[in-house]
Amino acid sequence: MPIIRSQLDFEKREFTQIPNSWVRDQRLSLKSKGLLTQLLSHTPGWKMTISSLAKANNCGYHTIASAIQELETAGYLKRVQKKSDNGQFGEMIWFTVSPGEPFVENPTSENPTPDNHLHKKTKEKKTKENNTNTSAFDEFWGLYPRKAGKASARKSFDLLSDESRTQAMEGVRRLLEDPNLPPTQYIPHPATWLNREGWEDEAHPVRESATSQPVVAKSPYVGAPREWVKNLHDIGEHYECQPGEFGH
Repeated sequence: MPIIRSQLDFEKREFTQIPNSWVRDQRLSLKSKGLLTQLLSHTPGWKMTISSLAKANNCGYHTIASAIQELETAGYLKRVQKKSDNGQFGEMIWFTVSPGEPFVENPTSENPTPDNHLHKKTKEKKTKENNTNTSAFDEFWGLYPRKAGKASARKSFDLLSDESRTQAMEGVRRLLEDPNLPPTQYIPHPATWLNREGWEDEAHPVRESATSQPVVAKSPYVGAPREWVKNLHDIGEHYECQPGEFGH
C-alpha cells in the first residue's frame, strides 16, 4: 500500500522548511526525524525542555532523550554547558545546527565592546577561578555512595534539566544521610538511579538490628555422638551414663 505525498492546505500559508537530505538521512531513526521536524517548526529562539517535549508528544522522558542523543551524534544538535556568575556549571543547552557547519553561539563574543575591554582583567581572573571549580557532575560522583559506570552516569546527568539536576544533588545528599542505607552491592548504579529519578524515592525502611534477634543457647550435647544418652539422663535413666558424665 503506497503513501502518496499530496499538496496540503497549510503549505499555502505557513510551513516548516527542512532540507530533503535531512529528512532522508539514514543515520536517523523515524523518531529522531520527527523530533527534528518538530524543533524546526518553531521560530528561532524558541526554547523547549525534554519534559515539555515528552508531554507534548505523549511519550516518556527517555524517548525524547534518546532521540536528542541521536540528533547530537549526527550533528543536528550542538551541546553547550552554561556557567553561573560564581563559576559553577549550569544547565546543559542544545542548539539546532546544520551538520558540518561551524557553530558560534555568540558571534560578537570575539569582538569585545569598550565596556568588555575595560573589564578584561577581571574576566580573565574569573576564568582562572572557574577552571579550578569542580563540575556539577564531579560533585555528584563524589557524593554518590556507589562508584560504578562513571561514563554512563555522566551521560545521564548531562541529560537532566537544570531543575532535575538540582533535585538530584539534593537527593544524593539525603541518600548519604539515610541511616538505613543498604550495603553498597544493593545500591543501584548511579546511571540507573538518575534515569529513574531516584531522588523521588522514599527513605529506606528501618533495618532491624542484629542484636534485636533472640539468642538461643545451644546445648554442647546437641549433635554429639552421645546425645541419646543425654536424653535418657534428662528423663532419669542413668544406666548408660559414665562416671562424671553430665554432672552425674
